[in-house]
Amino acid sequence: MNKDSNNDWMVLTTINAPRHRRVTGGDLEAWLRGTPAAGGTPGVDTMGLQAFFYECDLGAQLGFLRGRHIPVEQALAALDQYVRPGFPTGFHFPLDAWAA
Repeated sequence: MNKDSNNDWMVLTTINAPRHRRVTGGDLEAWLRGTPAAGGTPGVDTMGLQAFFYECDLGAQLGFLRGRHIPVEQALAALDQYVRPGFPTGFHFPLDAWAA
């Protein structure tokens, strides 16, 4: 298993732990990019994004983003739009450390 696959595995295992419908790397990538998911998942799954931004460690997040060629700024925009509003003002996510 290469390093990028290992990061995908860590991220997707975390996101899929409590779910009935499996999330793919393509699903997560589409949510982060703001594009329709290839698997036909309608819209953005805010709970899936929350698991990515809140439960996955920074190394796994950055590895996933790098492996999918998603700019960190784009991921931060998705965080700000879909996840951050559900948390207390001033709450810091692991990815915020990268932006500092």
